[in-house]
Formats: sequence, structure tokens, C-alpha cells
Amino acid sequence: MDASEWNARYLAQPDVWGTTPAARIVAEVTAAEDTGLDVGTAVDLACGDGRHARWLAAHGWQVQAVDFSEVAIEQARAKDSDDGRSGSVDWVVGDATTWAPSEAVDLVVVGFLHLDLPALTAVLRSAGTWLRPGGHLVYLGHAAENLRRGVGGPQDPTVLPDIADLARGAEGLEVVSLRHDLRPAGKATAVDVLLHARTWGGA
Repeated sequence: MDASEWNARYLAQPDVWGTTPAARIVAEVTAAEDTGLDVGTAVDLACGDGRHARWLAAHGWQVQAVDFSEVAIEQARAKDSDDGRSGSVDWVVGDATTWAPSEAVDLVVVGFLHLDLPALTAVLRSAGTWLRPGGHLVYLGHAAENLRRGVGGPQDPTVLPDIADLARGAEGLEVVSLRHDLRPAGKATAVDVLLHARTWGGA
């Protein structure tokens, strides 16, 4: 993968995604914790400038935050602080299609990673193999339906997953939730797609 375009984008517009984590990712992780997921180790894959990793660390997670944009990781490190939190973040420059953690983890979060759909499916399947027993995987992205019914996001249909694409990505896992998620976007509505899965027999 070539990070030059994304490096330029982050240089031109720091905080391009804002600093607040996606509400749906927060809700899914919180719900998993409420039903028995222990706070432990996490991967924030395709972390951008780190809004989800920082939120996880603030809630006690030990996070590996990975992105292929060196500029995004530099910006994330610059924004990061250990003050007042029990978790930590290890910021890593890495390609989501090839990177893997050295040990199994309790949680993988993938927020708005958009690749050619076979590559995205492969990334999600791989991420599912990183989970410890009881571990959870949460993916949130712009949906294919967003082109017809929503606003914003990529306009290339070859990188916009639908429900079936994410179902293929969840192969081998127990699906907790797989659905469209409607998100307010100014006066309009964006259509996202959510996958929340866990290892079989997990909490």
C-alpha cells in the first residue's frame, strides 16, 4: 500500500476525523465490557490519528494502534498523553493488510478502513485469528448503501462493504451484531455498516 496520499491528507488537514471516537464503536466496546469482556489488550487497526486508541487507553486498555501513514502516527503521538489514564498506547507504523500482533489480544477495533472488498474481507478474517478466547472484533465503516441513501464517505463502490462482505469477514467467529447504522451528518444521515463478532464460547 502507498501511504503518500494519506500522508499528504493528514498534513493538509490535521484532525481530519475530529478527536471524538465514533459513538457506535464506543457503544459496542462498552456493551462488550458490560457483558463480560475484560479490559486488557487491544489493537486499533488503521487507527488514523488515534481517536479510538486514546479513548480505549483512557478506559484502561493496553493498545497497539497501527496505521500505514507515518504522518498520522506522528500526529497521534503528538496528541497522546498518559495523564489521568490507566491504559497505554503503542503507536505503530504498519500496513493493515500485512501487520499482525506478536501475541493474541482481547479486542480488535477497525474504524473506517476501506480497501478493495476482497482485501477488507481478508483483513477482518485475519484480525479474527488474533483474538484470545472471549475476544471481540468491532468493525465500523461507510456502507455500500451510503452511496444511494446517505452522505459523505468514499464514493468508490469497490471499497464500500455491504452486510454480505462483513459476514464473509466474520468467518469462524460468532456474530454479535451485523447491521446498518444510521449516523446524523449535519442535516442529513450517513449510512454506516457495523460488524461486532467474538470468539465462540466467549463472554
